[in-house]
Amino acid sequence: MEYNHCKASSVALFLKGRNVCAETKTLVNNMSGIAKPGTLTAIMGPSGAGKTTLLNLLSGFYDTGYEGEVQINGYVRDQQLFNKQSCYVMQEDRLLPELTVEEAITMSVELRMPMLDKDDKRDKVDQSIQEWGLDECRKTRTSSLSGGQRRRLAIAQELVNNPPVVFLDEPTSGLDNVSSLMCVQIMKEMAENGHTVICSIHTPSAKIFSHFDKLYMVSHGRCIYNGHVDDLLGFLSRHELHCPNYHNPADFVSEIAAGDYGDYTEELSKEFLMALPVENGSVHSKRRTTYGGKIMSEQVVTLHTSNTNAVIFSVQTKAEAMKLYSFKTNSFHQFGVLLKRCWLSVARNKVATPLRFVAYAAFAIMMIMLYYDIGRRASTVINNANMFFGMCCIVMFQSILPTVIVFPIELSVLLRENRNCWYSVRMYYLAHYITEIPFLVIPVIMLIALIYYPTSQPLDMWRVAGLALFSIQLCSVTQAFGLIVSAVTKLQTAVFVALPAVSPSFFFSGFFVQAHLVSPYVRWLTYLSPMHYAYHGMLLSVYGYDRPPLACDEFICLYENPAEFLQFTGTSDKKFYVLVLSLVAFEVVFRVIAFILLKYRLTKKE
Repeated sequence: MEYNHCKASSVALFLKGRNVCAETKTLVNNMSGIAKPGTLTAIMGPSGAGKTTLLNLLSGFYDTGYEGEVQINGYVRDQQLFNKQSCYVMQEDRLLPELTVEEAITMSVELRMPMLDKDDKRDKVDQSIQEWGLDECRKTRTSSLSGGQRRRLAIAQELVNNPPVVFLDEPTSGLDNVSSLMCVQIMKEMAENGHTVICSIHTPSAKIFSHFDKLYMVSHGRCIYNGHVDDLLGFLSRHELHCPNYHNPADFVSEIAAGDYGDYTEELSKEFLMALPVENGSVHSKRRTTYGGKIMSEQVVTLHTSNTNAVIFSVQTKAEAMKLYSFKTNSFHQFGVLLKRCWLSVARNKVATPLRFVAYAAFAIMMIMLYYDIGRRASTVINNANMFFGMCCIVMFQSILPTVIVFPIELSVLLRENRNCWYSVRMYYLAHYITEIPFLVIPVIMLIALIYYPTSQPLDMWRVAGLALFSIQLCSVTQAFGLIVSAVTKLQTAVFVALPAVSPSFFFSGFFVQAHLVSPYVRWLTYLSPMHYAYHGMLLSVYGYDRPPLACDEFICLYENPAEFLQFTGTSDKKFYVLVLSLVAFEVVFRVIAFILLKYRLTKKE
């Protein structure tokens, strides 16, 4: 069976014989169906029946590990193009906590509706806020919203541009009856305007249930009903399942699916099985038949958007078809909007941002108390070097911990917005990096400014600048390494992994054992330690380049000549520019690796 239903302002979604297995458990077993334009389709079933899994497959959130295919207007879909013509509102309300309701919707409009002028964008934001009943909390930050308000905001963000295909995972979850009805009425209105709307929902009220056009009922990973809502009771009656008078049909069919009247899954699902040969679903198998032709051929049947936001099919050249993969906004506009959003998120964070400055100030006070007036005397050179190593430790640990704690929160939002094609991941990554620069540099400068003079360091400005440079570089490199840890682990794991992950840099810095004294078998680890370069760079900045002899207040001072101390620590043969470039190389490599791992994390949908 194949369905071809093509209109200028619609998309028909066709699911054919799909199985999904997790380890040895079948989550979705041989499901098939069609979602037509102009219809509101409900996916219902008891908890664990496979509703969310099926919705993830239909939306393309899962693109591997299954058998079967999803077709759009009769053609196997290209997921990258389909994502740009659809949206998926997930069950979890993934919102940035520091933005207000108005700002959150404004960002969505700015990134997804660039064709509007400034006044039209403002009107669109106001319309969306009023439509979803968020006017009274438009200036409230999302972290202070109620569960229902967060849910409505999450939906409003995704529907501002009226996508042709809409997937919603339990949109009424956490909403009261009035808000739930309002939500379903808006979805019904979208369907009546020619959109294809599919949502999962858990036992709606009779009034809400009556708004749906079609029902797809699942039980134990199988479809036990697929048809119009009005035909449901007649179908059940044919199987001797009679709904009591004044009983909600949605509750009745949910009770059947849960097995309250016996196990009818096998009997009911037989009517909806489609024994069709399929090939294993994967990126490669889908690309071979993308919209009726190979994606890399000269002529490819594809979809494009007209001025009325319609989705239609036409044969285009490869070059024209590939233009559809670009985002609706150019990179500069994306960067500007994302930079503003990242800045608001970081600047308004009442925990992480203030604590950075408080922590650095507290460390500065302790270091002044401990190392007061030791920098000018030859007898305390070793202690002064200990202070610089302590600075390296402070900078390193204070850089990696906030990163692995804060970044995973943004990662969950990025996962949703990446699926719905809000912006390029590259632009997000760049905006995030630029935003973090002041919050990396300013605390380090504050630390040096507070301790430099009380500890009697040399007052040459270029030495101060050198010390600041290596401190900032170490801070930035460690933050980049923290992004790597965050990109490959979840929050709970990242907190415990972060410190052990940077420990090799700590132990092989050259402070505990000089590089030439380390065993040849592990000596190479010294040169893979960013702290090694930062620590020696600090010593070179303070004691190098013909610094005059130090004051000796004891009978014998071993390191009255600063050059002798540099020779003792193995720093005398270091070049300033080599140390700087080495740290630059570390940062570039770490940030590239973090970006690659971030892209991979997004493809894994975790």
